[in-house]
Amino acid sequence: MVSLLELFDGQSASDSMLRLVAGTVLLFLMGLTEALAVEETKKDKIGPWEIEATFKDNKFDHCAISRKVDEVVASFLRTRAGLSLTLESPNWKLDRGKNYPVRMKAGAASWSTDVAAEANSVSVPISDKKFKEGLRAANVFMVEGAGSTIRIPLDQSRAALDRLDNCLTKNSRAVETNPFVAPTRQP
Repeated sequence: MVSLLELFDGQSASDSMLRLVAGTVLLFLMGLTEALAVEETKKDKIGPWEIEATFKDNKFDHCAISRKVDEVVASFLRTRAGLSLTLESPNWKLDRGKNYPVRMKAGAASWSTDVAAEANSVSVPISDKKFKEGLRAANVFMVEGAGSTIRIPLDQSRAALDRLDNCLTKNSRAVETNPFVAPTRQP
């Protein structure tokens, strides 16, 4: 009796089955490799700040600087859309999707806004121009919530924020300049 595989390509059923299994394994491994390469980061440090450039699907996504103070991680994220702040602590129990009112202070600059909550973090786009300028000049950044005040020292933050802007400029321009050359991934 002749199998359909033998009729289809003139090979024995076992050879065809072996090729099918090998091809399936190869496709699985290629998919696994692609899944692992979906997000790539390049990190560096400036004083207490860690800076990173993140790429998703081999395309530039964002740059960020972050530092940990006590149990709070403060991160400034820079994308083409602008600057945003995320504060995160494993100790927080927040209502996901809720907005909490805060007052932020950086030196003489202050800004009242709402932050969007996740389970243990809050985030907000920093849209106030005076406040952005205050971040570069201040020694301390404070977020006053209803329950307490979070104090983040800004030592070496001017250099870190400058590097954050340079990271965005350098990495977003690399792809636009020459689409045939992989971008230089610099934080």
